[in-house]
Order: sequence, then C-alpha cells, then structure tokens
Amino acid sequence: MKNLSWILHAISLLAIMYLFMENRKLKAPEQKHSSSMQSGAPGTGSIAAAYFYSDSLLNQLKFFKESEAEFKKKQQSMMLELQGKEEKLQKEAQNLQKNAENMTRKETEAAQKRLAGMERDLMERKEKLSNQFGEETAEFNEALHNKVVSYLKEMNANGKYQFIFSVAREGNIFYCDPSLDITDEMVRALNEKYSQ
Repeated sequence: MKNLSWILHAISLLAIMYLFMENRKLKAPEQKHSSSMQSGAPGTGSIAAAYFYSDSLLNQLKFFKESEAEFKKKQQSMMLELQGKEEKLQKEAQNLQKNAENMTRKETEAAQKRLAGMERDLMERKEKLSNQFGEETAEFNEALHNKVVSYLKEMNANGKYQFIFSVAREGNIFYCDPSLDITDEMVRALNEKYSQ
C-alpha cells in the first residue's frame, strides 16, 4: 500500500512537471517574462490549484474514525474466533497424542480424520473471514473516496481550481504554499456533511 502511495505521488509530480513545461511553451510566445505556476482564475494563463493533506484529513474525519473503530472491533472478533478454533484443534491433537497408546487402530484413524476435518474447517474459516474483511475494507475505501470526490466537486462547482492534489507527508511534493492548503476546510465540511 505504501508503494502505491509513492507511485501515485511520483505520477502526480511528473504530471505537474509536464503541465508546467507545456504551460511555459504555450506562454513563451505571448509573454517573455511569464511566472511559473501560480494560483489564478481559469483562462488567465495560470493554473489554479489547491491541496489537502490526506493523512491529516483521515485523522480528523469523524466517519472515518468511527468506521475504523468498527473495523478494529470486527477484526478483533475474527481473531478471537480463529484463536478459539486453533486452541480447540491443539487440545484435540494433544488428546490424540496422549491417548494414542490406549486406542484401537480404528479409533486412531477416526480421531485423525476428525482432526484433519477440524484443521480444514479452520483454514476455510480463516480464508472466508480474510476475504470478507478484505471486501468490506475495499467497499469502505471506495465509499470514503467517493465522499471526498463528491465534496470536492461541490466545493469546486465554480471552477476555481483546475487541480486539487492529495499530499502525503512522506510523498514526493516537498513544498506547498500554505495559502493553497484546504485540509481544514475539507475536514469541517466533510464532518458536517457526513456526520452520523
């Protein structure tokens, strides 16, 4: 997941650099002393951009915190269930080992078969819970992404910004003009809009 973040930031940085170069090429014949990327209105030859810190945004969103707490509870419940099944399997294996001398061949085979069935059930349950948790996480991430994008579209209905970037503290963008940071505005609006 961290690699994906680095890749996305690298692509964003390359796109910014490309747009910057293209913008300079287009402006060169018109203006000899054009400035680099600056915030401005569309159609004025400048690029209007804003950014938000994705980690700060998530840490302050109420619906994200509540959902994260629910996910942790679910994960803990799943872990406890699997741990209980593993302990039961271990006890059964210890009992078989302990009583193997006093068991007939048929009883030993039946116990081994039961043990193999319990192990198979445990593995299937692990896989099912893991898949279920993965699907729920993906659905939540998609819903979160859609909420943020929906808000940004509403916020930018007037077309003030051509670009709104998500910036991570460990990302590839090392400096951003603080006047273009819309993180706090987004936190307030998203918490109001999606408070549960």
